[in-house]
Amino acid sequence: MRVRKSSLHKVLGTILILMTVLQTSCKKVSPTGETKINPPVKSYIIIARIDKKGTNTNAEGTGILKGTYDEGTKQLTYTLNFEKIAPTIITLRSGTKGSVGELVKEIYKSDGQISTLEITGRLNLNPLQERNLLKGLWFVAMNTVSDTPDISGGLTLKQK
Repeated sequence: MRVRKSSLHKVLGTILILMTVLQTSCKKVSPTGETKINPPVKSYIIIARIDKKGTNTNAEGTGILKGTYDEGTKQLTYTLNFEKIAPTIITLRSGTKGSVGELVKEIYKSDGQISTLEITGRLNLNPLQERNLLKGLWFVAMNTVSDTPDISGGLTLKQK
C-alpha cells in the first residue's frame, strides 16, 4: 500500500496544529501575572527548664522560662521564674550545646539583692536571631557570684 505525500503532509500538519493548541491551552496565566504562595505564619510555645544539668555544677537553683513566639510579628514574649538561686545576671544566649554562646539579651542584672523571683519581658527578633531560635540554638544562662553560668537550660519550641 502506497501513501501519497500530500496526505502525509496533511496528517503531519494536523498533528502539529493539535500539539500547538494543546500546549497553549494548558498554560494558566493569572490576570495579575505570577502569583506566589506565602507559607503560613506559625506561632510557637517556648519552654526552658533551667538547672545544673546544663552546666555540671552543684547548684541547688532551678528555673523555668515559659513564653511564645510569633513569626508574623517576630516577637518573643516570656516569663521566667526561679528559686533557690541568687543570680547576678540572667542572659538569653545563642549557641550550640555546651558552648558559652553569643549574647542575645541580658534580661536581668542584680545590684546584690534579689528583687524579684519572676521576670517578664518581650523581644523583637531580627532574621538571624529568629533562625537560630527556630533551630533550637537558644538557651538561658543564670550566673551567680560563685559560678558563670551556675545553671542553664535550652529553649524548646512547640508549634501551636
